[in-house]
Amino acid sequence: MPKTISAAHEPAVGERQDSGDLHPVLPSMLLPDRCGDFDLFLEQGDSMVLYAARGELFTPAHRERLAERGVERLYVRSSDKEEFERFVQDHLGDLLADESIAVEERSSVWFDVTSSLAREAFDRNLPKSLTNVRFSRIKRILRDSLPFFARPEALRHLSSFVAEGGEYYHHGIGVMVLVAGIMNTVVTDDIDFMVGVCSGAILHDVGKLGLPEAVFEKHPDDLTSEELEILHSHPVMGVSRCAAVQLPQEALHCILFHHELENGSGFPSQAPGEVIPLHAKVVGMCDEYDNLTRPKPWREAFTPFEALARIKEKRDRYDPDLLKRLILVLSRAEIM
Repeated sequence: MPKTISAAHEPAVGERQDSGDLHPVLPSMLLPDRCGDFDLFLEQGDSMVLYAARGELFTPAHRERLAERGVERLYVRSSDKEEFERFVQDHLGDLLADESIAVEERSSVWFDVTSSLAREAFDRNLPKSLTNVRFSRIKRILRDSLPFFARPEALRHLSSFVAEGGEYYHHGIGVMVLVAGIMNTVVTDDIDFMVGVCSGAILHDVGKLGLPEAVFEKHPDDLTSEELEILHSHPVMGVSRCAAVQLPQEALHCILFHHELENGSGFPSQAPGEVIPLHAKVVGMCDEYDNLTRPKPWREAFTPFEALARIKEKRDRYDPDLLKRLILVLSRAEIM
């Protein structure tokens, strides 16, 4: 059983650390009743002393005491930085929902974690030849999204999405990275538009929250008519869930239309290609590709080459020009 840190805990004399080997962290990122696999250090005069050993629980009184003392930074060893980031990532939903943490700090940690996940998706899905300049565009889109997400009502909805639908959130980030890669070949100078589209890409599956999880774990061919109706409702449910958040119109398009298809066989409205917004078509196509490269309860993940081949087999579902752009982007990844 993990040892609890007392609110009156003081650093033990002699437990010192070279400050050059430490990385600063915010005390607010250490949730009460959680423990991390890292040591925490506190600045005391000219020294860094051990404040909490790895595996000790961080209590509400502990956080209050640090605030009373005006402690703005704790520190972890540089070698533990990755472990700390994993701790924050694992508890992102709880951190975003914690109203005792300033909105600015919560939105900042959202940016840091989402940027890190986006980098992983970028390195996994996009060409090695795409430089850091290309990724910097994605990071700029996320940074420019902060004014939208740095609002209490937006953080509340975002925290639910992250906490209840972690896999959907990770999938949304993977889709967003692909969408940004393709949309950057279409739009180059409208950052507000790109922020709206990429926000919609991240949130496109938010409508699955609250619906029976079993529906999304079954092979589509095995769904009953009632289950199929539930599955087909999630785009509309997503728009409904976001009604109070005041999403940009482009984001709502992405959520509502991401399962509509060029040949009119999609859902929820079987809209034909000519009435589907271009950016929603891109999200839908990237959604299919990213889903194919992720394992499902009924199958293993397809390789990137296999996923693209399956999309090309059903090319009548996708806008021909956008499919060419997807192929161009992925071909540079040398998967063809």
